Amino acid sequence: MSSDAGLGELLVRENLMTPAQLKTALEFQKSLGGDLRSIVIKLGYVKDSVIAGVVAQEEHVATSSEITPEVLDYEALREIPRAVLEKHQVVPLLGDDGSSLILAMADPNDLRAIEEIQFLVNRAVEPAVATKAAIRKTLNQLNDLVKQHEAKAAQPKVGALSSDKLKALKDIPFEKLVRAYVLLQVERGQLPIDDLLARASKL
Repeated sequence: MSSDAGLGELLVRENLMTPAQLKTALEFQKSLGGDLRSIVIKLGYVKDSVIAGVVAQEEHVATSSEITPEVLDYEALREIPRAVLEKHQVVPLLGDDGSSLILAMADPNDLRAIEEIQFLVNRAVEPAVATKAAIRKTLNQLNDLVKQHEAKAAQPKVGALSSDKLKALKDIPFEKLVRAYVLLQVERGQLPIDDLLARASKL
C-alpha cells in the first residue's frame, strides 16, 4: 500500500478499523508525524501481522510473517550495503527458483527500494510483505546471523574428504586397505576376533 490514505481506506473497507478510529489515527499523525501504519499499531487498532496479511492480499504478493536465518539470501547480503537495507527497511530472502530474490518489506509498492536492490544484485526482485517488527528484528541481528552463517559454511562437511586424502586412498593397494579396515574394526570391538578367525580358516 503506497499511501497512508490508501492503507486507511483498506483497513476500514476490510472492517479492521472504524471510520472514527481512522480519523483519530490521522489526527495523531498530523500532530505527531510518522506513518499511519505505525500509529495504527501503536494505538492498538490493528496488529502489524494483520496489516501485513491484508496488504499482501490486496497487492497480490507473498507474505512473510516470520524471517528465519534459513530463508535469508546471504549472497545478496554481501552485495547490498547495510545502509541501503536500513534506509528502505528491507531484508533479502531466497527466491523459490534460486535465481530471483524475494524482498521482505512493509510496503510492496516501494518501487525505489525494489529498483535499487535490483540494480545492486542484478537479479529479478519480487516483493513480499513482512511486518515492520520482523524486519527490524532481523536487521538488528544481521551481523550475528551473517557471522553464524559464515562459520557454519566454513566447517567441513561430515564425511567429506580432502583431495590429498582421497588421492592417498587411491594410491594404497585394495588388499592393504581391506586388511587395515578389518584390524581397525577388531580393535574397536566391532568385529569379534574369534568369528573372524573361524571364517578365515574356512576360506
